[in-house]
Amino acid sequence: MRVIQLYEVVRTAHLERVDREHDVTVLFREKRYDFDKSIASRVRPVRAGLAASAWHALTHQVDLIEINEPLVARAAARSLIFVALARVRAFLARSPRPQVVAYAIANLPVSSLRRALPWKARVKFELFKPLTRVVWRSLDRVAFGTRDAEETYRAEFSAAAGPRTALIEALPAAATLTEEESGVRKPVLLFLGDLSPRKGFPDVLAAWADLRERNSEARLVIVGRGAGVSEATTLADRDPRVEFVHSPARDVILDHLRRAKVAVLPSRRRPLWKEQIGLPIVEGLQYGCLIATTDETGIAGWLRDAGHFVVREDSVESELTGALERALASMTSASDVQSALPGRDGRAAARDWLYDLEA
Repeated sequence: MRVIQLYEVVRTAHLERVDREHDVTVLFREKRYDFDKSIASRVRPVRAGLAASAWHALTHQVDLIEINEPLVARAAARSLIFVALARVRAFLARSPRPQVVAYAIANLPVSSLRRALPWKARVKFELFKPLTRVVWRSLDRVAFGTRDAEETYRAEFSAAAGPRTALIEALPAAATLTEEESGVRKPVLLFLGDLSPRKGFPDVLAAWADLRERNSEARLVIVGRGAGVSEATTLADRDPRVEFVHSPARDVILDHLRRAKVAVLPSRRRPLWKEQIGLPIVEGLQYGCLIATTDETGIAGWLRDAGHFVVREDSVESELTGALERALASMTSASDVQSALPGRDGRAAARDWLYDLEA
C-alpha cells in the first residue's frame, strides 16, 4: 500500500514509527529540534510546502493519506489541497479513491486558543478555522490517542458529519530490559527533553533543592536542550549529585531511560499550549520508569490508575517535591511499571486500525 504522511512538523518519534510494511513517504514543512538525521536516512522524509505537496499529489499514485491533526488550522489548506488533487488524479487514472485518515491528540480547546492569540494571529486563525470543518468531513477515519483529545474534538465537531472514530490510548509497549534493569532501581530522577518553563524544568530545579536534603542517595540527571541549559550546567557544576547531558545521541537517551527510577515532566499550562501526552512520559513508561507529572497530560487518568504520581498543575510548587520523594522511595520495580502497559504500542495499534482499508 502506498501511503503519504502529511505533517507540518516532523520529529524523530514520527520517523521511528514509520510503518515498514507499507510504501510510506513523509511530507513535512519543518523539522523539530530533535530531528535525528541517522533515523531519517532509513525512511523517506521529504520537505514540501504547499506547492511541492500539491505537485506530489498530482504526480504520485497514493492509496492512503494520513494528514495532520484536523484541528490545526494552519495545516488545513495544505491538507485539503493535497487530498483534493490526489483524489482527482485517482479519478482520472480510474484508480480507487485514496482513503484519508488522521491520528488526533490535540486537547487545547479552540475557545482557549482563540482568546489567547494576538490580534494579527487571531485574524489569520479565523480565516483558516472554517477549513478545519471541511478537513473533518473529508476524513474516513480518526484515531484518538487520549480521552482529552476525543472530548476536545467532540466539542468542536459535534454537529458535523464526520469519519469513523476510535479511542486507542497512546500507551507504549514495554521495551526489552535486562534482569538488572527490570528490578527496583536506585533513586535516580530523570528530566528529559526541552529545558523550558512550559515543561516544568524550573519547577524540577526548585523541587530538587528540597529533595536532595530529604533523600541523601537521590541523584538528578538532566538530559536535553533549550532555554534552561545555563541553569542545568551551573547546577551540575556545583552539585556532584546532578548530571547534565546536553542534546545527546539517541542511544545515550535510551541508556539513561534504562537506569532512571523516576521520569519527571511537570508540564505547565500556557495560553497557547497544553501538554498533549509528553514524549518523555511515553518513553519513560516504555523503559519501566515511574512517572511524576501534572494533570495536564492527556493520559493523566491512566497514570493515576496505574500508580504513578500526578499532581495538580496549579499546585506544582507545593506538591511536586513530596510526589518526587514518594516516587523515589517506592519499591515498585521497572517490570511492575511495564506490566500495566498494553501488549502492542498504542500508536502502532492506532495505525493498524487507520490503515486497515478492508475493515
